[in-house]
Amino acid sequence: MHSNIFLASIYLRHVGELRAFLRRRVGCREIAAELTQETFIRFMSYPGETIQNTRAMLYRIAGNLAIDHHRTYVKDPEKVCIDDLSYDEQPATDLTNPARVVCARQFLEKLCIAIEGLPPQCHRAFILHKFDGYSHVEIAGKLGITRNAVEKLLIRALVQLRQILV
Repeated sequence: MHSNIFLASIYLRHVGELRAFLRRRVGCREIAAELTQETFIRFMSYPGETIQNTRAMLYRIAGNLAIDHHRTYVKDPEKVCIDDLSYDEQPATDLTNPARVVCARQFLEKLCIAIEGLPPQCHRAFILHKFDGYSHVEIAGKLGITRNAVEKLLIRALVQLRQILV
């Protein structure tokens, strides 16, 4: 099993390049962001000792997700029916399932509270990176700190959020 610090460092090291890779593959920023998150979720399910090259594994997962997306939603979009998708594949905005909507809202509320509860500097760095899309270097300039300090703040934020949300 992967440690939280290990996962956070892997995430911070590769999230930007994977998102850019997926955006080139699928042509949509939002879908690329979703597939990037799914890549890390799937990566976390692999036992740590079986992975010899982390970056290669992440790209393999991301590439496969892009292919799956293309097959499912681009190649034959009229054949996709929400009822045909497994529970995990259904979008959180599926308004036909009230329990799923309530669950998604509760999770979002919990996430917002957790983000607001981060220490001030972690909170600022996290918001600038995740929501405003600033790079580590840009955040360092805005906050008047080093790039390494930004990375440490983001790792701390991710570790704290993971502990709260798991």
